Amino acid sequence: MEKQYKEFKNLVDKSSQILLVTPPQPNLDHLTATFALEQALKTNNKEVKIINNNLEQRQELSFLKQPGDEIFIDSLDGSRDFLLIFNTQHNKIINIKTEEKDDEVIIRVTPEKGAIDPRDFSLAPADFKYDLIVIIGAPQLESLGEIYQKNTDLFFEVPKININNNSDNEDYAQVNIVDLTSPSVGEMITNLLEKLYPDSLNKDTAQLLLTGIINATDSFQKATTTPQTLLTAAKLIKLGANQKEIIRKLYRTKPLSFLKLWGRAMARLNWDNSKKFVWTLLSTEDFLKSRAEEKHIPKILSELRKNYPRARIFGIFYSQKDDTHGQFYFKDQRLLEVVAEEYQVKPSNNSLKVIFKNKDLIKAEKDFQTTLNKNF
Repeated sequence: MEKQYKEFKNLVDKSSQILLVTPPQPNLDHLTATFALEQALKTNNKEVKIINNNLEQRQELSFLKQPGDEIFIDSLDGSRDFLLIFNTQHNKIINIKTEEKDDEVIIRVTPEKGAIDPRDFSLAPADFKYDLIVIIGAPQLESLGEIYQKNTDLFFEVPKININNNSDNEDYAQVNIVDLTSPSVGEMITNLLEKLYPDSLNKDTAQLLLTGIINATDSFQKATTTPQTLLTAAKLIKLGANQKEIIRKLYRTKPLSFLKLWGRAMARLNWDNSKKFVWTLLSTEDFLKSRAEEKHIPKILSELRKNYPRARIFGIFYSQKDDTHGQFYFKDQRLLEVVAEEYQVKPSNNSLKVIFKNKDLIKAEKDFQTTLNKNF
C-alpha cells in the first residue's frame, strides 16, 4: 500500500475542493469512514463536501461527532459554470447587465464601439468546482447510481481515488486503495490516516472508525475478522474510542419490534447463487406478532446488504392487505433499470419498490423470479 498512500497524498496535496462520495445507501462502515476522512482532510485545510441525503441513517449515528450540516449536499447541481468569453483586443466591453424573465435570462453586453463581432465571443464550460473525488465503498462507478448517471462528465474529468474492500472492485480511479482481506473500510481508513495524517487520529475520529469496524464485523464475531482487525481496534480504543458505548448504541437501542421482525426475516432467508440474489418473505402474521411496521422494511434490507456482501440483488416480499409489496436493492444499475421498466416503476438510489396487485407472497416471489430470469 505504500505506493497507493503516496499517490493518495500527492492528489490530496494538489487539491483544495474535495468531494467525498459513497453508494446511495451506504452501510454504517462506509459512512463513518467517510466522516472520519472528512475530519482528517479538514484539519489539513481542505474544503470538503459529502454527497449524502439519508437523514435517518445519520440520525442513527447521532452519538458520534459528525460533519456540520453545511458539509452535506444531495446533488451536484451547480458544480460547473459556463463562461461567455469576449475577445476585447479590438473592442472593449464597457457594461454588462443581466435581466431575468419568466423562462430566460438575458445578458446585455455593451461594447465600446459599434457592434460586437460574433467571432469575438464564445461559450465554454469552466473547470469543475471540485478538483478531487474520493469514492468510498463503491466497487464500480455504476454503484453510485443517479449521482454518477447524471454527472458522468464530472466523474471522467476530475481525478478520482477509490477506497473499498469489495471483491467486485474495478480499478476505475487514478488511485485505487483496495484491500480484499480487510473486513471493513474503517480499518483501511485507520491505516491510511495513521500513515499519512497521524495528527488527525483523535478521540472523535477513533470513535467513528471503531463504530464502522464493529458494525462491519458484528462486534468481531464474523469469520472475516482478522488479527489485524483486532490490533486496529485496540489502537482506536487507546486513542479514546469507547467500545461499550458503540455496542450499546448500535445494538441495544434498536426497537424490540424491529429485532423480532428481523429474526422472522432471517428464518425465511433464500439464496440464488447463480444470480447472487438474497431475499426473504414476511407475512401479515409476522408483522402482527412482532408488532412491527412497514417502516422497518428498509432497515431490514440494509441489514441484508451488510450481512451478505457477496449478493448482487437484495429483496424483501411482504404482505400488505390483499397485495404483496416488494422492496429491492440492485448493485447492477443496468439490471435495476430493466426491472424497473418491466414493472413500470421509478428506481431511486439503486432501490426499487414494487406492488404485486392481488398476489400472495408465493405468487409475487415467482413473478419477480420470472422477471429476473428473463432479463438476467
